[in-house]
Formats: sequence, structure tokens, C-alpha cells
Amino acid sequence: MKKIFSYALVLTLLLAILALPTVAEGTPTPKDEVVYGLLNADGSIQNMYVVNGFRDKNITDYGDYSYLQNMTSTEKLSQMGDKITIHSNSDTFYYEGILQTKELPWNISIHYMLDGKKMDAKDLAGKSGQLGLDISITQNQTVNSTFFKNYALQLAVTLDNKYCSDINAENATIVNAGSKKQVSYIVLPGNGAHIHIACKVNDFRMEPITINGIKLALHFSFDSVSFTDQLGELTAAIEQLDSGAGGLLDGIFQLKSGMGKYVDGVNKFTKALPALREGIKQVDSGTTELKNGLHALTQQNEPLVNGALALQKSTFDSVNAQLAPMHLPLLTPENYSQLLDNTPSFAAVKQQLDSMVQFTQGMIAYTSGVAELSNGAATLCEGTSKLAENMSPIITAVNGLYDAAVELNSAVKRLYDGLAQYKKGTLQLKNETDNIEEEIEKKIDEMRLEILGNPNEIISFVSEKNTNVNSVQFVLKTEEIKAVYVDRPELAQPVKLTFWQKLLKLFGLYP
Repeated sequence: MKKIFSYALVLTLLLAILALPTVAEGTPTPKDEVVYGLLNADGSIQNMYVVNGFRDKNITDYGDYSYLQNMTSTEKLSQMGDKITIHSNSDTFYYEGILQTKELPWNISIHYMLDGKKMDAKDLAGKSGQLGLDISITQNQTVNSTFFKNYALQLAVTLDNKYCSDINAENATIVNAGSKKQVSYIVLPGNGAHIHIACKVNDFRMEPITINGIKLALHFSFDSVSFTDQLGELTAAIEQLDSGAGGLLDGIFQLKSGMGKYVDGVNKFTKALPALREGIKQVDSGTTELKNGLHALTQQNEPLVNGALALQKSTFDSVNAQLAPMHLPLLTPENYSQLLDNTPSFAAVKQQLDSMVQFTQGMIAYTSGVAELSNGAATLCEGTSKLAENMSPIITAVNGLYDAAVELNSAVKRLYDGLAQYKKGTLQLKNETDNIEEEIEKKIDEMRLEILGNPNEIISFVSEKNTNVNSVQFVLKTEEIKAVYVDRPELAQPVKLTFWQKLLKLFGLYP
């Protein structure tokens, strides 16, 4: 009977265990990682450990640790290879693990100079002179590049005013903290740094240099909707401008063809002296029409130039409005090339502005050419009229007429070539501004990613098996440079002897 009861009890317990909910074996528990690194004064790694934080009681974690320490309770951590497990009674649990491999995503190198000579940090304590501190930060190619590309570094060097003065640190933020000055730098994700700090020191000592690796959390507010309508109007105006330039080019082409024929006619005229009088009348009539036509054409010069300048101003205003959140200097036709020349991320914007400036300059050149042509036509007309009235210097006048016609024809050709370049510029401007809104949005997103890194890419520094990591932070500090004081033994004070003691010592009877 007892045996049957025992079997029934065992079966009941097995069924109860099988009925319990199960968790996939080996699934890593969500956690936060804080990587602590103690660096030597030269930046090399002395020791590294990680504090892992959990908000769970049944914990599974992974990491290659040489030593584990429960920081929350007395329960013992179980370590099987790189797998760490524990059941804790606390809602939040922390444990520390010393890493087997001591590698950081950054190579950090620190060098010290005193009065122009290299010195080890251990020899600097208590020294005086002109100190040079150089810190070099580069990517460690042996560590997953995700951390170098997406984490910023906050570096702080604290200098005591009692021991340090005349601090010179280019591109640093220097703040007063009581009797000390804190020299701070921020190294953006994906960037290295070469930092130089110089100061005068007296009886030198220095607190640890601290370096924190974090994900930047900066908010960029950019409202593209506010200027989308303006950009739409701009692109529509550019299309109209390109269409108008095409029509204008066709007209100038016809003028160019007409001028070619006109020059040929003048040439034939010089050879037809017997029929000169009749020819002069025809030329005079033609030049009068030409003068009137060009005069009418010059009436459009001012509106065309003003329109081009207004379009140029609108383009620069629009680009400046788009780039205002980046706090760049105000772009103008005079300074934009210098400001944007060495910035690849603004190449598309610079190309757009180049096209606009070229277009404006082409329009000014065109109107100048029209004015020049009109003046030449007026002069030509005056010459033909005088020629018709005065036939005596016929040979000289005819030759001068021909020369003027050749020059005028050359001017028309130059005008046509300039307008052809202008048309090419308007077409290029049209093509390059078709998707200007999308291009600007894309460039701003690229710049944001370049400055802040990818905020969504969070992986474990300790082990790729830890797939539920909420955050990773690096907290690094160097050794302190402090003066070493040597204890000196106290000198024994001479013992005062009495008269009888002195007497006994004289005969060797007193120790």
C-alpha cells in the first residue's frame, strides 16, 4: 500500500512540474551594461569590468568573465562557460564581472611633456615647469565598429588652480569648479581626436582623467513643411525661366542668321559700286529697322536683370532657411563658395547655388550684349543715313560700313554663344531642382546620423549572445598623478644623564 501511494505521489509531482509555464532555455534577460575601465596614466588599459543591471528575478546572461560578484544579495551566481544564471528575490539585480579580454572600441594614448621633454606620468608628480598633455583617440579595429560609429566620448581633465595656471586648450570647454578648472571635450560618433593641453605647473599633481562613452541624445527640430510651398514656387519659376530662355535663344539664332546674311550683303555691296546709290538706300532702310528692333529689345533688359537677381535672392533665402537649424553663417553670392567648398555633404546645395549664380551672371552678360548691340545698330544706322546724304567719300564710307557690319555680326555671335550657355545653365538648374525637397531632407538626415550616430543600434559590448540590451555605457578613468611622500624616521633624542650615571659611564659601568 505504501509503495502504491509513493508511486502516485511521484506521478502527481511530475504532472505538476510539467504543468508549470516554461521559458526558453538560454534566452538572455533584458539588461543595462555599464563598462568600467581603469586606465594607466598613459591611457593603456589596466583593468576592465562590467556592471550588469536587470529588472527581473530569473536571470540569464552571457559574458567571458574571470571573476563574478553579486552586488545585490548573497545568492551565488552560476557560471557555466560564458553563461551566467541566477534566481534573485530582488526586483532589481546587479552583478559585476571582470572581463577576460581587455579591449575598448577606442585606442587611447596619453603623453606628457615637461619643458619640451617627454616624461612618464609617475615622474611628473611634484614637478614644476611648462606641461604639455597630448591625448590621442583612434578607432580600435579589433573591436566591433558599432560602438566607435555610434557612441560619443565625453572627456574631462580636472586641473587644480593651486598647481596649474595659464591653461591653454584649443576647442575645449573650460569651466570653473571651485578651486579647479575642468577642461572638457566631446568627441562625436565615428570620429577620433587629437587633444593638446598646455599649462604652467608647480608641484604638479592631477586628478584622474575621465572618459565617458555614451549615445548622444540631442533633439533636432526641422520643419520642412514651412518652406515646401516656396520651393514649389521656385521650381515652377525655374521651369518657366528655362522655357523662356529656349524661346529667347531661338530668337537670337534667327538674329544671328540675319546678321550673317547682312554681312554678306554689305560685302556684295562693296563690289557693286556702279549700283551703289540704290544699294545705300536699301541698307539705310534695313539698319533703321534693325535699330528700332534692338531698341525695343533693350527695353526688356532691366526687367530681365531684376528678375534674375530676385530669383537669385529667393534661392539663397530658401537655402538659408533650410540650413538655419545647422547655425551656419548666412550664405550670400559672395561667400557661399568659400563656406561650402570643403563640405562634401553640402555638394548638392553648392551645385544648386553655382547654377543660380551662373544663371544670374549669364543674364547680366546677355543684357549687356543687347545694349552693346543696340548701340552698334544706332551707330550703323547713323552711318548709312550719312552715306546716303553724302556720296563723295564713297569708298571710305563703304569700307567702314563693311567693317562695322563684321563687328556687329561678331557681337551677335558672342551674344548667341552667351545665351546658349545661359540656356544650358537654366536647363541644368531645372534638372537639379526637380527633387530639391527630397534632396535637402536626405542631406539633413545624413548629417543628423553623422553627428549623433544610429540611435536604434544597441548591441551588447560583452557578448553577441546578449540580444536584449537596453543600454550600454562606458565609464573610464586614468590613474591619479599624486605626490609621493616618504616617511622619514625620527632621530633619537639624546638622553640626559645624571652626575652619577656620567661617572659610571666614564668607567664603562653604565650601558
